[in-house]
Amino acid sequence: MNKNSKILFFGRKKCSYSKKIIIEIFKYSKNIKYILSESPKDKLPKKTLLWSGDYIISFRSYFILPSILIKKASIAAINLHPGPPQYRGIGCVNFALLNSEKNYGTTCHLMSRNIDKGKIIDVKKFKINQKDNIDSVLKKTYSLQVQQIKILLKKINSNNRALKIMIEKSKKIKWSKKLYTRRQLDDLYTMNNGSTINLTNINTYLRATITKKFKPFIIADNKKIFFN
Repeated sequence: MNKNSKILFFGRKKCSYSKKIIIEIFKYSKNIKYILSESPKDKLPKKTLLWSGDYIISFRSYFILPSILIKKASIAAINLHPGPPQYRGIGCVNFALLNSEKNYGTTCHLMSRNIDKGKIIDVKKFKINQKDNIDSVLKKTYSLQVQQIKILLKKINSNNRALKIMIEKSKKIKWSKKLYTRRQLDDLYTMNNGSTINLTNINTYLRATITKKFKPFIIADNKKIFFN
């Protein structure tokens, strides 16, 4: 990497962590274009497909990048996944808490045609405390991802073989075959679907679903009644 490296960054609007990563990237190259998404309904701007350069970096982006764009990153297309390799897809923190995991983490990997399936560059882990909830675990996750990309950028800036070396060191780490989907996450939040909740795990269920923004709900008379 050098000051002329062309970098395309995908992040999220109104996200302080995305801003921190952009600032970090600017330390190594001024030739950066960034595209921020706001909701799953956002569509990838068509002009983006005209881009070509050295690196693509994605963090908290709602866009699923097409293979044609991923291939236009001549050196690497990198994704910062907010979960360890055993949790692929969407709602990973929710399902980790539902499964009463004691540890969680982040995975930096190369993008591929399949979601969260590319070669692993680096994995970082941290402990989940009993007092942790979705919001606190996500805060730890995003903070760790910022540190993760800082370290990666520094390494590839000083050694053009650093990326290959990191991938080689991580080759024994494997992704889970299971992929969590949007449908599964939506089902998790529907309390009366009969598949995710019972009297013995109610506290675990609520811990895995309640956040400042989102609440589980029941459906009655075609209306959502939220649990507060």
